[in-house]
Amino acid sequence: MSISHGERDWLLDNQVRKPRRSVAGFQHTVKLSLAFDGAGFAGYELQPGKRTVRNELAAALKTLYGRPIKFSSSSRTDAGVHAVGLVVSYRPPFEIPAGKLPLALNALLPEDLRVVGARVIGARSARLTTKTLRPYDPKTLFNARFDAKSKTYEYLIFNGRIMPPAIRDFAWQVKPQLDLAAMKKAARCLVGKHDFSSFCASGGDDRDHVRIIHKFVIRHSSFVIWSGKKTDVIRIRVAGNGFLYKMVRNIVGTLVEVGLGRVKPEEVKAILAARDRRRAGKTAPAHGLCLVKVTY
Repeated sequence: MSISHGERDWLLDNQVRKPRRSVAGFQHTVKLSLAFDGAGFAGYELQPGKRTVRNELAAALKTLYGRPIKFSSSSRTDAGVHAVGLVVSYRPPFEIPAGKLPLALNALLPEDLRVVGARVIGARSARLTTKTLRPYDPKTLFNARFDAKSKTYEYLIFNGRIMPPAIRDFAWQVKPQLDLAAMKKAARCLVGKHDFSSFCASGGDDRDHVRIIHKFVIRHSSFVIWSGKKTDVIRIRVAGNGFLYKMVRNIVGTLVEVGLGRVKPEEVKAILAARDRRRAGKTAPAHGLCLVKVTY
């Protein structure tokens, strides 16, 4: 979004408060929590000629602060994947109260991308000065990427023949009846520390494919959208210290194969041990996946 200098000054005067430049302003990090509908984005990361979450946020931050802002993110979601808890961090050139940042940035962002929370986090040592601070130094300042301890994703499946139109953009329709007991048994094989090469899509830049899955929950769930009409879905929730490229979607696709009876639950352990992507199931569609939480 492009606005004039006059419009920017009005935004600072009316939506936040006039910025105060100070040395102290350089000794803290801003932590933003983002939510977005992934349908209109080609993913999070910058891509030439494509609309991405990072592009939109970078433009809004540049407009607000009057200069480009470098920022780090907790995750790089794929095209079509949603989020309600993606975190970014940056060192601001001047102070804007955290309580005003969502209002100010949302005035500049598109409607399918929102800042839902903001915090100002101080340096970890009172002895630090502007000369000793380095951008994204995990030893001194909070960093959305390097300080993340775990991430939680949820995947929604509508298991039925007639898909409710209201959820078609955030749930994958699987028409045949799924065997949840078999899927749960298979998922237990994946909990813990493993090499997840069998569930890593080509094109990723991770050299180390070892990750830890802390928790795997598969259950029936329901929610109400309008007029008391209850919609039933299968909710798959997985938490871990990190995830490889399309790892969650590849795991979900494999578990659906188990639920359909095409793969036995005990075979998943062998698929994991094979470290071969060809052994696992297909990649589940992106629109059913959402990053729900990042823990620090």
